[in-house]
Amino acid sequence: MGLLSLGAGVAIGYVIGTKTGREKAEAGLENMKKTAQQTWDREDVQEFVSKASDTATKVSHDVAEGAKRAAAVASDALKKAAEKADEAEEKVADVVDEAEDIVEEKAEESEGSETKTT
Repeated sequence: MGLLSLGAGVAIGYVIGTKTGREKAEAGLENMKKTAQQTWDREDVQEFVSKASDTATKVSHDVAEGAKRAAAVASDALKKAAEKADEAEEKVADVVDEAEDIVEEKAEESEGSETKTT
């Protein structure tokens, strides 16, 4: 098996390495290039390419438009959240002020009752 593989490899290398082998390989490559160009130049292929390009352009515009709308919605949500946070801050400040007033009143009452008892 190993000797057979070696022989096949040598034979392939010899064919490719010879002038005739190189010429056949180059002719095959040129034939593939010609066939590819002929396929590319066909009207049905170009119509398909044009449709694919138009679809890609439309999809990219749709995605961009969707991203703009999403950004606008996110921006509005952020503004509303900031407003709510400001309102909450004001309410907390009011509660703290009321609590301070109550503590001060209680402290004054406590001091007043201590001075009466002493």
